[in-house]
Amino acid sequence: MRASQYRHCARQVQAQVLALLQRQLLPRDFSRRCSAWQLLSSLVLATASCLSLTAIAALRRHSPSQTALFQAWRATLPGYDRLLARTPRLLRASLPAGLRRRAARRRRYPLAIDLHGVPYYKRDRTPPAPVRKGRRLQGTAYAHQYATACLLCKGQYYTVALTPYTPGETLVDLVRRLLRQAAGNGFPPRYVLMDRSFWSAVVFRYLQRARYPFLLPVLGRGKRPARPGGPTGTHPFLHGLCPSGRYPYTLRPGRKSVVTVTIVVQRRNHAGRHGRHTQAYALWRVPVGSVRWVRESYRRRFRIESSCRLLEEARGRTNSRRPEVRLWYVVLALLLANAWLQVRWALARQHRGDRRWEPCWSARLLTALAQVLWTEPDPTRAQLPPPS
Repeated sequence: MRASQYRHCARQVQAQVLALLQRQLLPRDFSRRCSAWQLLSSLVLATASCLSLTAIAALRRHSPSQTALFQAWRATLPGYDRLLARTPRLLRASLPAGLRRRAARRRRYPLAIDLHGVPYYKRDRTPPAPVRKGRRLQGTAYAHQYATACLLCKGQYYTVALTPYTPGETLVDLVRRLLRQAAGNGFPPRYVLMDRSFWSAVVFRYLQRARYPFLLPVLGRGKRPARPGGPTGTHPFLHGLCPSGRYPYTLRPGRKSVVTVTIVVQRRNHAGRHGRHTQAYALWRVPVGSVRWVRESYRRRFRIESSCRLLEEARGRTNSRRPEVRLWYVVLALLLANAWLQVRWALARQHRGDRRWEPCWSARLLTALAQVLWTEPDPTRAQLPPPS
């Protein structure tokens, strides 16, 4: 696409996101100089250009000061708890109208869930309550962890649920809240696609009790083949000791409880190399057509990785310790991604078969969106009466 076409798409994305925020949040004007539109457009601009609100206040023409923007943010927009409560409505409102109508008719789609971490640097202080300590990531072991659920529909990957993963919370509590949020938005899953980090007998037991079919890769548990006594646990499925097929496997989350899943093993040749490659997946109540179908179905989960990549490419930067500031930038990035998917789908249907009209989420689009917001005037300033 040409730069002018990207600019047209950027205007659609910008108008859609700002109209959504104003319609759902109904923010009031903080002052004559700092209107609600000025504040929201500054936040969207910081998100699209991966800058801080301080940089936007310094670089944008006719922008309120940094202090005025932050005071307006705290006075007119929801805080951490209120934003968490309103996030499901914001995500549902950002979806296409046709998808919401199909959800009202109780049509189900596959749902992919994943964890995404935003690094947090302590600066020799006690981190805020939502910050979780875990695996070292980008020079720090502390991060804001967010779980997202993406709806997989005709090549699209709309985000329909978002929830933080707080310290002291178990993985099963996180999965329960995430899936309940998605079901509350009208999207109970046809089946759940997860990665190996969700391998847990307690999670499997909850999904089976909630009647949610699931599919995920097998995580290695037990002794490896090189250890004395041979492999145990799930390692026989991963090291080519079992031919292609289906096998029952039992996990014990407690002394008196038993969870049984089906493990599907596929052994195939390496692409262009000698030897055999083994892939194993655990599933429950997923309608399996063939062993190859299981692998192709799980490949759809990688679209949620694309949503995480889009989130990082369009997320505002901040050194604030306030958790609501970081949560706001994550929510805005997901709203931008959902709006962009709608614009791209509309263009693909309108210009079907023409590769010149296949826009992609790239630096060119974000640059066009930033240029639109740098230069666009505040539409509410012309309606204000002159100062007395």
